[in-house]
Amino acid sequence: MATSEQWTSLLSWLATQKVPTHEFKAVLQSPSESSHGDRRLVAVQDIPESTSILTLPHNVLLNTNTIPKEFIEGVHGSQLTSTQALTLFLTTYRSTKRASPPADDETSSIKYPFDEYLFTLPTAFPDIPLVWVLEDFYEGNTKVIDAGDAKNFKRMETYLQKNVTTPSQDLFKTYRLMTYTTFRKSHDVLCRFIQDWSSLLPTLRERHPSPFLEELIWAWLIVNTRSVSFDLGHKDHADNIVLAPAFDMANHSPTSRVTAVVTPHALTMYSSAPTGRVRSPLTDRLLEFSGSSSSSGAPPRDPSSSSQPEAPCVIRRGEDITFSYGPHSNPTLLAEYGFIASPAHNPWDSIDVTPLILALFRSGYHPHLQKIDMLKTANYWEDYTIQCDPLECSHRILVALRLLHTASERVSEWWDHVEGQRDEMDEEVEDAVRTTVDQLFSELSARSRALLNTLHSPVLHPAPLGLSSYAFQCLKTLAINESNAISSYPSGM
Repeated sequence: MATSEQWTSLLSWLATQKVPTHEFKAVLQSPSESSHGDRRLVAVQDIPESTSILTLPHNVLLNTNTIPKEFIEGVHGSQLTSTQALTLFLTTYRSTKRASPPADDETSSIKYPFDEYLFTLPTAFPDIPLVWVLEDFYEGNTKVIDAGDAKNFKRMETYLQKNVTTPSQDLFKTYRLMTYTTFRKSHDVLCRFIQDWSSLLPTLRERHPSPFLEELIWAWLIVNTRSVSFDLGHKDHADNIVLAPAFDMANHSPTSRVTAVVTPHALTMYSSAPTGRVRSPLTDRLLEFSGSSSSSGAPPRDPSSSSQPEAPCVIRRGEDITFSYGPHSNPTLLAEYGFIASPAHNPWDSIDVTPLILALFRSGYHPHLQKIDMLKTANYWEDYTIQCDPLECSHRILVALRLLHTASERVSEWWDHVEGQRDEMDEEVEDAVRTTVDQLFSELSARSRALLNTLHSPVLHPAPLGLSSYAFQCLKTLAINESNAISSYPSGM
């Protein structure tokens, strides 16, 4: 089984850090440098249920506690979140490597902590919408634009502030090729990046050499796509994140049973959730886990007992070791990670129809303003979605539409509905809701057809927009999947 040179180098470094690499049950394979998703974590042997695949002690996890402070401190270093601090470290690493002499030059004295791990990280993220947008806005010059220059930041900030209330898909060229759901997810990622850039700006100005915007984007995306949760003792849960060598090489699968287990001293990848007493690969002590056992319903297996039968194998030798990144829809996966999973079916896919529902409530009409306040009070304002499979309007949509069609003098009945004292409103209101839903799907169908026509236009070429063939196919797939879901709606249901 061919393995990656990066993997061999990484294992050598991990071994110097007292990591039990001889117990790893996986290797990294890179069959092609040009194909999408080329790196795969592969099993080197059959792996039974509840079995440790690899274990990483705390000292090899890259985080704000293990990075020397001089690498992440600056004018406002103490105010940085974990995401911002890790981004600063990686940005400085990338810019320093760019400006430093070659590694074999005897004058080179730069030695970065975690250098062997950092060498294994992806070098670019061409299929993530954030990259398309920033390359478009800065006219392909992110490789030379100074990320610490406030003028460069202000250009984008000012542009976005003009559309801060209701962001439009006309903001950027690639936004026009997205479903509304994908656009919203992608724009949320852009706004998070801009916020972190703003916080890092004072410190970036002090860095020598000055980091380029491309290096900042790369660093931020490394953290956004590869960090995992690990209790570091921070009050804000979002700050309890680490970058985990080897662990972060597992690709996503929504059906994967592979589980991450965090203990005070280590992060372990198990083939499935461990139960009962499991021996720690690091300390050799027995750890107690609660929860369901194997799918057969057998009692927890005591690892000290040789009389119990072996657990059924869940990963075969040569199979990919995948990990679920979470209950993510395909639009989320593309916006956050640069790929989609299960093109034909993703159980988490939904359609964001928030602006269509909000438009039904007229802001200049006093009775509607009162109802908007009621929806906000009841926490039912905004976030309106339609589940794709099975096709179903969210409860939030139905609650909002029931209030829309309820007479002002009968809103107490709506409050009874919100508080669970009645399932539906009277027949007149429910009929009006069904009519509005019919109209909603009619509007969605028209928009879907228009987007598909645009994406299949013979004059549309993805390369000038900065899109790879894979990225363009992802946009098409998302549009087709949404269209198929919408077309399954039976009028009047």
